[in-house]
Amino acid sequence: MSPFQALYGYAPPHLVFPIPSSTSVATVENYLQERDLMLQLLKEELSKAQSRMKFIADKKRSDRTFEVSDLVFLKLQPYRQTSIAVRMNHKLSAKYFGPFEVLQKIGVVSYKLKLSVGSRIQPVFHVSQLKKKIGLQAVLSPQLPSVDHANQFVIEPIAVLDTRITVKGTYEIPQVLVQWCNSDPTDSTWEDATHIKDQFPYFILEDKDI
Repeated sequence: MSPFQALYGYAPPHLVFPIPSSTSVATVENYLQERDLMLQLLKEELSKAQSRMKFIADKKRSDRTFEVSDLVFLKLQPYRQTSIAVRMNHKLSAKYFGPFEVLQKIGVVSYKLKLSVGSRIQPVFHVSQLKKKIGLQAVLSPQLPSVDHANQFVIEPIAVLDTRITVKGTYEIPQVLVQWCNSDPTDSTWEDATHIKDQFPYFILEDKDI
């Protein structure tokens, strides 16, 4: 089923007439000509848009290839659940993990890595998520972030670094600077204390004023 049919409940109108023919009815003839012209214009504009998107994407790409047994760092960008954050879809900073050994090249731009035992993250990654380990580069973090049964990153608070009071309208709102697991202290975020208490009842906010 096409998205059009799923949305409107009926099949999209037929835009192509397979048998080219002419008609003595001027209105129908004009309709066929205008429809053919519109289809041609749409194809040309779609082709231009695709070429433009490819050109912009290619400017940011770099040719990278890895061999089996190479050590690479893996970049992951975990997202916190929207029910946690004051801001919707707040993204934590990208972080590299590893290094991990390349086990297999899959297709042209994907690689299978040897992840740590017990990891529930799928082991195949696009080349853009990998960076080769060169020389004596330090190990960044061999421990991958935890995931739940839906393969979503588990991001939980581990410490309160600071507190403050903010004013929203006529209300004073206590907030806490939360450090999250699987992230650096520099990625800590200010959150409403009540939201943290509701979302993580087991997490103890030690500050007596909150």
